[in-house]
Amino acid sequence: MAGDDRTALNMDFDDLSDFEPKAASKPQEAVKRSVDSVSGFPSREASEDGQLNMKGRMAVLDRFKAMCKDDRRSYVDMLEILMDRFEEG
Repeated sequence: MAGDDRTALNMDFDDLSDFEPKAASKPQEAVKRSVDSVSGFPSREASEDGQLNMKGRMAVLDRFKAMCKDDRRSYVDMLEILMDRFEEG
């Protein structure tokens, strides 16, 4: 058999006194920002964008989506227009 000539490895995990992890180094902020700008990855800085999920009657939601589509606006743009008009009275 192929496995008959194998010998057991001596893996003594009880004594790890000679093991020392590497110290983590933090990249400098200027270097990090320059790499981020070149790489095209989005920044992890706080964004002004948010998200709103609404649950309601399908007729109302479909009406809102139709308004947005007819006026060629995003949902948030149409919401802002409706809120401004509401506040105007």
